[in-house]
Amino acid sequence: MREAAAEIVALHRLFEVWLGRGEGDPRRFGEAFDPAFTMVMPDGRRLDRAAVLAYLHSARGARGANFRIEVENVEALHAAPPLVLMHYVERQWSGGLETARRATALFRVEAGIARWLSVQ
Repeated sequence: MREAAAEIVALHRLFEVWLGRGEGDPRRFGEAFDPAFTMVMPDGRRLDRAAVLAYLHSARGARGANFRIEVENVEALHAAPPLVLMHYVERQWSGGLETARRATALFRVEAGIARWLSVQ
């Protein structure tokens, strides 16, 4: 569970610098997401791994240098090794607006590495 919690925070830090200042290594995104990864967007659309990676690559620096992300209330909901179901709150600041959303993410943790299987 510690690996999954650390991965949530680490990947969101990369999102912040990638989407904000346009810095970071985009290969990290591909390493984080399992080949079968899916993401349900806030509007209900379901994206596969390829669509999420394409969006991230196209959005480099799109939010501007003042973009910020904070992750709060990270907790494990269920663990059945190697699977771990996590919950967290993602708070964003962009263009003078603050948003927050609750997320649930499923990880596979093997050999100390947490890979994202799904997030909603």
